Amino acid sequence: MSTNATTTLTVWSADRGALAAYRARVAGPEAVFSLEAAVPTGLALDAWDWERATALWGCGRPELPGGALTDLGDRLVYQVDTPWAPPHTAFATLSAAFPGTVAHALTTCETEYASTAWFAGGRTVDMRETELDLPEEELDDWDGEWHLPADWSFDVARARALLG
Repeated sequence: MSTNATTTLTVWSADRGALAAYRARVAGPEAVFSLEAAVPTGLALDAWDWERATALWGCGRPELPGGALTDLGDRLVYQVDTPWAPPHTAFATLSAAFPGTVAHALTTCETEYASTAWFAGGRTVDMRETELDLPEEELDDWDGEWHLPADWSFDVARARALLG
């Protein structure tokens, strides 16, 4: 069974100030993207409540160590790894808190599934998911690369349109 959902989260805005505020909000003491900083649960790991975390974030545990951030000027690109599922609920919540931003998530979860979604104005827009379509006997030879449709990628024109 797969355990790690790897998400590339692209946060776009025409307003550099909105991106700076977003970046400051999600930064944690030891992570460039901290779910607890972004959407606080108020829980300590030794008193964890799976249901509360899932309701607030869309995944039951915090991000895994590591992660990365690339600042491309008009967008922030985060690499966020979480156990089992992407934190789509947290991404939607952040899009409500930062209405001048649009976020796009592309997630792969090892050999289990891949998904994409857009987030704007507190809404999840156009979420899609697919499973790895390989016969079991071919899994051992799989190169680990997902070959996803081109329209699953981040697109500035789509981000602008979602902001209206």
